[in-house]
Amino acid sequence: MKSNLYTIAYAAVLALLCATALTAVNEFTKEAYENNKKAKKAREIMKVLDIKFDTSASSEEIVKIQKQKVKEDPEKAKLYGVEKVYVSDDGKLWAIEFGGEGMWKPIKGLLCLKSDMRTIHRITFYEQEETPGLGAKIADDPFQDGFREKSIYDSSGKPGVLLKRAGTHSGANEIDAITGATITSGKVKDMLNKLIEKIAKAEATEVSDVR
Repeated sequence: MKSNLYTIAYAAVLALLCATALTAVNEFTKEAYENNKKAKKAREIMKVLDIKFDTSASSEEIVKIQKQKVKEDPEKAKLYGVEKVYVSDDGKLWAIEFGGEGMWKPIKGLLCLKSDMRTIHRITFYEQEETPGLGAKIADDPFQDGFREKSIYDSSGKPGVLLKRAGTHSGANEIDAITGATITSGKVKDMLNKLIEKIAKAEATEVSDVR
C-alpha cells in the first residue's frame, strides 16, 4: 500500500515539475517566436514588392526596415475588405493580404498586383503549416513563380484564377497546381478567388464612379 502511494506521489510530483518546466520554456521562447513570425511576414512583404533589404539583419531590424521602406494604403484595404494593403514607393505594385483555412491550419499570404490591378506580379505565403513535401510546396519558388504575369480575369473578363494540372491549360488566369496536393491547391484557389472577387467589385465601382 505504501509502495503504491509512493509511486503515485512520485508520478504526480514529476508531472508537476515537467509541466512547470514546459511552461517556463514556452514563456522564455514566446517573444523570440513572435519576433521571428513578424520578421517572416516583413521579409515576404518586401520580397513581393521587389524592395531590397539586408537579409542578414536581425528579426527586430527586419521589421523596422519594412516599416521604414513600405507604405500602407488604408483606403484600398477598406475598399477591398482586407486588413492591410502595401504599396511600393513608385505606386506600381500593390501587395494585398489574404488568408483562409488550409488543410491543417490557417494559410496567410500576399497577392501582389501591378498597377492595372489585373496582372499578378508575385504571390507569397508568410504563414502555412501544410503537409511537408506536398501542400507545403506553396511556399516554394516553383509554385509561386507560376503566378507571375498571370491575370486575375479569364478571357471573358470573369474574375478568378484556376489551378490545374501542369500541361493541361494555357489560359491567362490558369496556374499549375501542386501535384499530389489537391486539397491545399483547392483551398489556395478558393481563398484567392474570394479576394479577387472583392478586388474586381471594388475596381468596377471605382471606374463607375469616375464615369
